[in-house]
Amino acid sequence: MAGELATANSLDGVLSAPPATRPFQSAKPDVLERAIAATTQAPIGDHKNSRKGPNRDQKAAIIVRLLHSTTGESPFATLDTGLVTRLVHAMAGLTYVDEATILTVIQDFLTDIDSFGLYFQPGVEGAIATLGGLVTEDVTARLAYTPTIDQPDDPWVAIAAMEIDTIVGIISQETPRVGAIVLSKLSAVKAAEILAELTPELGQAIAQSALEIGRIGITAVNNIGRAITDAANATQDLGALPGDPVERVGAMLNFAPSLARESLLSGLEDTDAELADQVRKTMFTFRDIPDRIEIKDVPKVVRAVENEVIVTALAGGVISERDTVDFIYANLSKRLSEQLTEEVGDIGEVKPKDADRAMNALVQGIRDLENAGEITLITPEQ
Repeated sequence: MAGELATANSLDGVLSAPPATRPFQSAKPDVLERAIAATTQAPIGDHKNSRKGPNRDQKAAIIVRLLHSTTGESPFATLDTGLVTRLVHAMAGLTYVDEATILTVIQDFLTDIDSFGLYFQPGVEGAIATLGGLVTEDVTARLAYTPTIDQPDDPWVAIAAMEIDTIVGIISQETPRVGAIVLSKLSAVKAAEILAELTPELGQAIAQSALEIGRIGITAVNNIGRAITDAANATQDLGALPGDPVERVGAMLNFAPSLARESLLSGLEDTDAELADQVRKTMFTFRDIPDRIEIKDVPKVVRAVENEVIVTALAGGVISERDTVDFIYANLSKRLSEQLTEEVGDIGEVKPKDADRAMNALVQGIRDLENAGEITLITPEQ
């Protein structure tokens, strides 16, 4: 420790803090032992020069006295006889120690503690191992289901959400013991449904294994869970891009400008007519309305968007999609048909960009009606 005294405010507030917050209280016993031992490596100081400050043994004695008064504990039990003897002699040479001196002794003591390193095992499991018996089983179980920075999400949550057929297919390829662990982690209802789908032989083997399962560690169970989710991902993963490629292209072309859309489809027909036909069947555009919309649903379609949108779409369709415009007019009430015809005539010719935007908005409105279950589109094969 440093030989010179620090000023009284060097650790302002330490002595007035509650005992549980005093800085040296949380140090491990072996660290305290090493620090105290380090303070007693020098010979006992000359008491005649005590006005210069406590010597190393006396500083160690002050720390032991403070530790005992604040925690009720003492490291004497872990020290050898020689060190204890020196500490007793040091205490015998002390009477009153003022606050400034105590603060300095604590500061020096913390400096010695800081010179020791601590190794922490990484991860939640490492932290549990380091703490040993201080972590209860309830806390351990809760930690196993709590995602942290170094712990991935609980795989069993994903497994519980899997389809029955998926789980059946996976555990049919595993040992009965693994199958038993999987079923034990699921709800009784879902486990029963899975058992019913297994072959009688495998179901019996899994049930027998479930009866014989002993204590299994959390790590092992979670490793099995991750293996099951990995197997499910391997069988179901179609790549980073969702959905079917033909449907993806069709969805994109649905909302492409009409001229660009027809140009792309024409080019695709020249290179692969069959694939182009598949794409067209997945598409639904303003042009497809006569073939995909039931006559009785036309009034709903017109009401799916704002009046300005339907008028703009019809005005643009008069030139490029006349069949669709006539289909809509023919299946509305006479009054509404005449009203829309008049409004279309009033706005005159519209820009192709505005027409495409309005037609796409109408198509989206139709899709919304379909998703809400208010209408059913006619499939291309019908």
